[in-house]
Amino acid sequence: MIRLLTHRTSPDCTNAETPLIITLSNHAYAILSNPMTSNPDWKTVDKWLMGEAFVGSRLDEHLYEICERIGSRWAGTPGDVAAARYIKGRFEEFGLSDPRLEEFELKAWDYSDCKGRIVEDDKPISLVPMIHCPPVDMTAPLVDVGFGMPHEIEACADGLPGSIAVVQNTDEPFSDRIPLPDRLRSLAEAGCLAAIAVEPTAGGHVETVRATDKRWNEKAGDVLPHPLPTVQTHREDGVRLRRAAGRTFALRIESRAFTAPCWNTVADLPGGEWPGESLVLGAHQDTYMGSPGAVDDGSGLVVLLETMRLLADARRELGIPPGMSIRFCTWSGEEQNHQGSAAYVRRHYGPEPEPRFVVNLDELSAGPMKGVVLQFPHLRGLVQTKLDEMDEGLKCHVMPMLDHTNDGFSFARSAIPYAILWRWRFVGRYADTNYRAEPWDTVDKVRTRELKEYVGFLARFLLRLSHVSPADWPPNPETVEGVEAKLQREIGNVARTM
Repeated sequence: MIRLLTHRTSPDCTNAETPLIITLSNHAYAILSNPMTSNPDWKTVDKWLMGEAFVGSRLDEHLYEICERIGSRWAGTPGDVAAARYIKGRFEEFGLSDPRLEEFELKAWDYSDCKGRIVEDDKPISLVPMIHCPPVDMTAPLVDVGFGMPHEIEACADGLPGSIAVVQNTDEPFSDRIPLPDRLRSLAEAGCLAAIAVEPTAGGHVETVRATDKRWNEKAGDVLPHPLPTVQTHREDGVRLRRAAGRTFALRIESRAFTAPCWNTVADLPGGEWPGESLVLGAHQDTYMGSPGAVDDGSGLVVLLETMRLLADARRELGIPPGMSIRFCTWSGEEQNHQGSAAYVRRHYGPEPEPRFVVNLDELSAGPMKGVVLQFPHLRGLVQTKLDEMDEGLKCHVMPMLDHTNDGFSFARSAIPYAILWRWRFVGRYADTNYRAEPWDTVDKVRTRELKEYVGFLARFLLRLSHVSPADWPPNPETVEGVEAKLQREIGNVARTM
């Protein structure tokens, strides 16, 4: 311990001074005696950040509030709004600048009923409509189209007009991969009235997917109509449907499309050296219908809140602000075509300078952290340098194709560099987290100890990046036109993410 002798004005406010002794720990003294500059004592800072990430963690508090007390957060519903208000409250609690809810118009969708049965034996089939599926009420013959590949569609072409297709929601072995939305388009062009996509995983599991490809959209966040009304069923009922090929199927969906107000949550931690420059840390606050969304994306959301707390505390308690400003954003409407992040990009970038770098957090608790993956390659050297400085053995990689499966896609379409953390998306997803669109995505699936590691890593990583002078950042060579040209070349191909 270190004792400092200083003076203070006497209590009666005279000019007399009285001694004041302040006791500091050795590491706190080291920090305060060397205020943050462009050459900080990173070893001392790292010790404080990692210690606070583990010992002072509030991850469980946030996780249970958001995923259990609030629960399902389908965009535009009261649960989603409650989550946004809770997040704003935490931004205010830790003294961020201008914490706010930013409204946008959501192209919303929900459904109240989805039923299907094989008419001849009057046995029901478990069904879930794909997001934005239109309402239908029809009776038509079932046709098993296998994987819906071109050779399979050709083989049963005469029986497809006026039918309901049963199609496997996985790739045909050994064949060139074709995205499911493209196969659904082909079925619609062949005359099918609707489709039932069969989940490949056993155990009554249904992971909600989409009948459209976000790469088809003219702009980020668009909602396109289904090629044909499409529902999903689990593997076990899929077996029954394939056996029933040629029989009649009754399908009824009550759904609606409408517009509704929705809110993103935004706040800033101002930079001490280059406040006009910024980094962004984001996560989505919404879930699928009926899901508490603990892994998707409660895990990313609470890591954002904790990273924010660490960086705000470092500024307040240790006098260490970021060099550049860091903006914290939580977006709604991610599960409905990234509408919140798309609205955010349109609102801010144009009127404001673009951020130097965006990190998007999604489904972190589905796997351990392995490194950082960039959408564009020009920051690879800078990011790897910072990872090497942290000495954790982490690597920076670059995705070979545009990843349209997370909110980062809204930034990529505006040629803004973003990254995700390298975890389950590539290898090693935990088996018990495979419930991302279901009621079983609960807090017991979240490994909070690993999330503490994510928090400490992100605080150290972002603080380092924020203290890199703008002059030392590689220029961004990407353009909107170049990104769109690349996107057009990739449509029709399954996005390669490894």
